[in-house]
Amino acid sequence: MKIWKTFLLLCAVLVTMTSATIRHNTQTESTLAEAYQNAYNNQKSLFQKYTEIIKDQVNVGITTVSSACDKEITLKLLRAAQDTLNAFVTEVKDKNYECKTSPPDIEHATVVVTKVSETQQVAKYTCDQGYTYGGGYKEVLCEGDFGVWRLANVRCIECFKTAKTYQGNISITQEGIQCQRWDSQSPHKHPFDSSALPDQEISSAENYCRTPKYDEPWCYTTDPRMKRDHCDIPKCNINNEHDCGLPQSLTNAKARFKYTSNGARATYVCNSFSGSTKNIYCPVSQCSATGWSAASVSCSEHDCFINSTLYTGKRSCTSSGRKCMAWLDMYPHQHRYRMGPFPDDSPESAANYCRDPDKTGSLWCYTTDPDVRYEFCDVPRCDGML
Repeated sequence: MKIWKTFLLLCAVLVTMTSATIRHNTQTESTLAEAYQNAYNNQKSLFQKYTEIIKDQVNVGITTVSSACDKEITLKLLRAAQDTLNAFVTEVKDKNYECKTSPPDIEHATVVVTKVSETQQVAKYTCDQGYTYGGGYKEVLCEGDFGVWRLANVRCIECFKTAKTYQGNISITQEGIQCQRWDSQSPHKHPFDSSALPDQEISSAENYCRTPKYDEPWCYTTDPRMKRDHCDIPKCNINNEHDCGLPQSLTNAKARFKYTSNGARATYVCNSFSGSTKNIYCPVSQCSATGWSAASVSCSEHDCFINSTLYTGKRSCTSSGRKCMAWLDMYPHQHRYRMGPFPDDSPESAANYCRDPDKTGSLWCYTTDPDVRYEFCDVPRCDGML
């Protein structure tokens, strides 16, 4: 290979001198070197029979360049090397090489390989039971010319069929806080025993997310300042046919993705909080056939909390993007917090913003969806616990 590289370096001078002619008639030396290396790496055994031919051509070329620097002879040499490389590629294609190895293994997924042409195969991944699609390519191609599988990056994430029967092992909340054990009453006391959980014994539930109450898996947290929090677990059998690409990028917020039963969802999370202006906002965008839905972001000092009962920000939607019901309303859900307590001047001022009147340690609201009574709002803490 040293001889080959030396020849290419010398030829570079000639190529520069006769750039128009050489670019028109033959492939440049850098492209030849790249093609040579790729071919050698991908099908070494077949290329070996061409190696001596190319080496001979290179040796002749070095002699020619060093003695006479004859441009015409060098050009012929480059053409000969290109013809040799073309012959190699032709022979590989004529062999119709199939993939000699199995497609890449993906955790929690089953793969089925289908031959789609004489030189191509496709591996299609399906998530195992209890897991659902979480991003990446569901299908990967095997290039028959060299028998190489392309990168497989599909993700299969844990999911639940019904919230009440979920028995998975996720024990971290959506805010990244460790869950409290169900057989413990510290740091938060609770009324639940094994009869409220799908596990045979309450000790078997350990500190995993469960749904003894409400509509999605959750848990009490090990943080004394936050009593309970929602767990970031999607429903199974996701219908995620729409590909919206990346949502709009923002300078002071990053998009956090989640795949739900309604498709991809992006929630904007502020990088920092500053300023005192209060804005009404809903930082959740949903992917649909028409693209990403509109989202609004506010990153003032009022849009995070230290004490959830004192939060006065104006977030008006839940973590799933559902619109919050006004606290003074009693439809579609009857409730006992019409008059608060709220940190606002009046119940009217609380409007339909996320609040914590029952001191759960996390912001929430009743929703305008008749089928979903209330949800958490995943408003971040000001101390950086996201």
